[in-house]
Amino acid sequence: MFKAKTLGYLVLLTLALGACRPNASIEPAPTAGLPEPTLVAVSDTPAPTPTPTSLPAAALVNGEAIPLSYYQNEVLRYRASFAEGEALPTDAEIQTTVLNSLVDQLLLAQQAREGGFTFTDADVQQRIDALLAQLGSGSALTDWMQINYYDDAEFRYALKLSTEAAWQRDEIINAVPGSVEQVRARQIFAQTLAGAERALASLNSGASFDELAWQYSPETGGELGWFPRGYLLFPDIEAAAFLLAPGEHSGIIQTEIGYHIIQVMERSDAYPLSTDARLSLQTQALAQWLEARRSEAQIEQVLP
Repeated sequence: MFKAKTLGYLVLLTLALGACRPNASIEPAPTAGLPEPTLVAVSDTPAPTPTPTSLPAAALVNGEAIPLSYYQNEVLRYRASFAEGEALPTDAEIQTTVLNSLVDQLLLAQQAREGGFTFTDADVQQRIDALLAQLGSGSALTDWMQINYYDDAEFRYALKLSTEAAWQRDEIINAVPGSVEQVRARQIFAQTLAGAERALASLNSGASFDELAWQYSPETGGELGWFPRGYLLFPDIEAAAFLLAPGEHSGIIQTEIGYHIIQVMERSDAYPLSTDARLSLQTQALAQWLEARRSEAQIEQVLP
């Protein structure tokens, strides 16, 4: 299983990345126990990518079909991604997850085409040729396809669709700037309201925030670091922080884990995002884009 998954990343991610800018990477989305498809060896000559609308469909997205066989095999691939003994979601949950992923992937691919990105059958063949050269033989790819429920036509379709989707994903996430408005803050954290009230009373009497922060959080001194809007787990803390000027502190803020008093130490209109913060904002940007696109799209589920 490990080798199959490793080759899977090489096949689907390397090929998709090769057709896109460096940061682009989207795997074909995951998708119910049906017979294994007949395997056709990958050809070394260009073959036309099948027209989805000519095949039985699982769903229609803006009139473009998600082929039923592709959806069914994605269900099998999704099931196979769980480790032995790992609890599986219900059939309904798996099918919903897979179909939603495929809809999202197709929405991204459609927007890529509208934006001028093209990935032709010849491009698909070029990527396959490159992969075959990298693997050293066609049998390794053929074996991987058989294990992962692909035939030649479906593999080409998956490669084309995932590459288009990866390009559009790249467009969306790269629009997130590297530097944004951020604050650097620290906190006094107490697990009880009484503890927080004592700390606030001390602050109001002139006690040092720094000393109290280290007293209540001896390992970190309450340091929260730099963060942008939309990053912290608790939005009430974040909202309070962005209302404060450097040196000011908040009142008591209650969250699920306890009670907080926030002090802003620094703020900047354009401070470089940490890797984790930028990834978080990129993930949010992609989710927001998909939500907006879904609200505008015509999506028809054909499955019973």
